[in-house]
Amino acid sequence: MIVDVTSSLTSLTYPVVELTLITGLFWMGIGFVDAPQPAVVIDTGMRNIIVGLWAIMVLWRFVVPVLSARRRRLILTDRRLILRAPGLSGYSESIPLGAVRHVGRRGKTILLSVQGYDRYVSIPDVPRSRRVADLIESSLRRPIYR
Repeated sequence: MIVDVTSSLTSLTYPVVELTLITGLFWMGIGFVDAPQPAVVIDTGMRNIIVGLWAIMVLWRFVVPVLSARRRRLILTDRRLILRAPGLSGYSESIPLGAVRHVGRRGKTILLSVQGYDRYVSIPDVPRSRRVADLIESSLRRPIYR
């Protein structure tokens, strides 16, 4: 195995910021419900409902996106390039290095010209994309010994 990369931890910045915001808002609501209010009588079950809604939001907006992003993977071996799509089901695709004609890069996106495809195969948000593109390019020129 020459390269094995997954989504970088910096791609998880937005979900962490969103988690902080969701937690702050929901727990401010819980603090409001728990505060002594003589004029308004609030059922104690309301606190449990808010905590349940918070847990659902944390799962939906933080846990699922983080697991999905961390399952995304790019593996380069001496014979093929294996790509696993993000998501919980995350299908994988294997591209033989003999079918790759050209490797390009645009920012953090790697573009592959693959034999049999009309368009470039685009691999977005690859960490250390310059280094990975260089390694793929050098693997194309390396002879394969069986």
